[in-house]
Amino acid sequence: MRVLLIEDDQSTAKSIELMLKSDGYVVDLTDMGEDGLEIGKLYEYDIIILDLMLPDLDGYEVLKRLRAAKVETPILILSGLSELDSKLKGLGFGADDYLTKPFDKRELLARIQAIVRRSKGHAQSIIKTGPVQVNLDARTVEVDGKQLHLTSKEYGIIELLSLRKGSTLTKEMFL
Repeated sequence: MRVLLIEDDQSTAKSIELMLKSDGYVVDLTDMGEDGLEIGKLYEYDIIILDLMLPDLDGYEVLKRLRAAKVETPILILSGLSELDSKLKGLGFGADDYLTKPFDKRELLARIQAIVRRSKGHAQSIIKTGPVQVNLDARTVEVDGKQLHLTSKEYGIIELLSLRKGSTLTKEMFL
């Protein structure tokens, strides 16, 4: 799964990046809203994690511009702003979810998985394609009921193919 992380706090960004990479995610990271906006328009991601308080461009503005540019990638706002008005504003501008800092890493992972699963049209965490069964929550693959032992890269490829079955995939999507 490919994630774009737009976060200016270096310790938070590094912590999230390491957590996601250890779970087999491919993470692109930027600390500037303008860069995140351009990267989000250029490349295809499974989810964008967006901080609101960025040094150059307000996170709400990044969100509005991404949606105005018809970028349909799910966006999870991760912010220290915990007021209800901030949450309503973010969700109103097109965010798919809003999580306040500090947060539990397990909750962040669960929200990412749920958002991506729903955005790909899968309400359940298990995707079946013929004899292949991919469990998105447990990050396991079974063929004819027998569990395969895969590297994180191998799992990532099968997950990508399962989530986007019927779609044409580019070489860049696998990198």
